[in-house]
Amino acid sequence: MLKHALSPWTGRAAGALRRRLPAWSRRVDIRTFSSLQEGKKKKPVALETVVPRDGSRDDLKILPSDPEGLKLKVRSLGSITLEDQNRFVQKVNDHGAAVLVPEEEGDPLAVYKTLDRWFGNCIPHDAMNEHGIVEINPANPTSINTANPKKEHLPHTDDAYTDSPAAFCTLQCRTSAATGGESVLVSGAELLAALSNEELRTLMQPGMVSMGRRPAADGSWMKVSSIPLFWVDKDSGWLQVRWRCNDGCVGDVAAEVKPSYEQMDAVARHEVHQLVVPLNPGELLIVDNRAIAHGRRPYESDDPRIMWRKNYVGNGELEAQLRTGMCAAFSSMFDGLHSMFDPMSLDTSKLKI
Repeated sequence: MLKHALSPWTGRAAGALRRRLPAWSRRVDIRTFSSLQEGKKKKPVALETVVPRDGSRDDLKILPSDPEGLKLKVRSLGSITLEDQNRFVQKVNDHGAAVLVPEEEGDPLAVYKTLDRWFGNCIPHDAMNEHGIVEINPANPTSINTANPKKEHLPHTDDAYTDSPAAFCTLQCRTSAATGGESVLVSGAELLAALSNEELRTLMQPGMVSMGRRPAADGSWMKVSSIPLFWVDKDSGWLQVRWRCNDGCVGDVAAEVKPSYEQMDAVARHEVHQLVVPLNPGELLIVDNRAIAHGRRPYESDDPRIMWRKNYVGNGELEAQLRTGMCAAFSSMFDGLHSMFDPMSLDTSKLKI
């Protein structure tokens, strides 16, 4: 254990640890780690003061107030330039999402050569085709939530029923509904702001909330996962989120986190926290699946609406440029609150001496 290998936390051992920790953690006084147990006795701190959604914190991903702020015009999805790529990286690092808007129509499959290069391996799905694409179409629904267009698809992060959720979710609009059916985005920072540091500490434990995949065919619980709702990525130090509103795919919610979960559920459902993003045919929405939840507005069942979904691990060419997650967990904005993050989760094998 890191605690035993590097105790005490002061003096030469602390200095050695500081030199070996990643750059993002060196801004934190190593002595704050000793407050792990003390933090439990302190008065809970409202995280809305730690994650201000007013733009004052430059490492916090927040959605713009207007969906136009996510749009990035490109000549075509099949010929994205280096300049387009750089602008895309900036938007995703700022907002956690971007919409590629092609000026010319082209082969809808051509963009996946770029996406595969950018984001690496595809996350497998039992309903995907030979291109790794899952067609979201109420005429051939893949889940209980895509089977009924008249009911809104509540905000969620994809692959929440797995132990390794996708880093990036992509949705290409092939056919848009005549009315309604817009995509809806909710920033994970809004969910985080509904909590206290003590509530977050509990939600960072496994087994608090189970989520499953329920196919439309029979509604059975095909897959279930109970990994934490929040965790810190060991390599980047960024706080990640896994989320589902209580939409029929949420199983057990532990009694100790039920009030916290219900608070976040209310936030995610409230229109004041949602960004409505209409997608036209050919447009492509790309979302940081560890920072932003997405959903869909209701629409008439006789309206055709077809989306192509393909999710990625995030181990492609842009891995070093894109930051997945909501914010840096060890930034100075969290000073005095580090007890909510367990330093024991650091992978000591990656600490170079």
